[in-house]
Amino acid sequence: MALNPSKVGSTYPTYRYEVSREKIREYALALGENDPRYLSDGDDCVAPPTFAASFTLTKGLMALLGDAELGAHPALVHGSQAFRWGARPVRPGDVLECTPRIASITARGRNEFLATVVDCRFAGTDELAVEAESVIVFLGSAPQDDAAEQGGAQGGAA
Repeated sequence: MALNPSKVGSTYPTYRYEVSREKIREYALALGENDPRYLSDGDDCVAPPTFAASFTLTKGLMALLGDAELGAHPALVHGSQAFRWGARPVRPGDVLECTPRIASITARGRNEFLATVVDCRFAGTDELAVEAESVIVFLGSAPQDDAAEQGGAQGGAA
């Protein structure tokens, strides 16, 4: 079953994420990071640059994948991830309001590429905390043109 292209541009319900010092520390340690700012108990504690993956991939993409109209299926792989951070770092105690949306659906060969954006703002403001762009590759579900697949095998003698 192919992804539903009419879902491009769809925005999903905003969710809240409260950044905790312990989550920042756990994430940094899991990555082998030793920057003291990531492990600090003080006011200098900040989140590592890829920390947003811990709450945008899980919560943000789960909302999209739970949309029955999208046509998502379990044969998928994570294609890419990119982050655009706002002017100030994310710190313990920050509350983020994150809104997922579908940016595009494209096909290459037999695979479909679902590009998503999760826009996270500091709660109660318009200030960007982080924008996470992800591409999820759905394997083998791209619509196929039967004539092209046959490679002209039906062509007879002229």
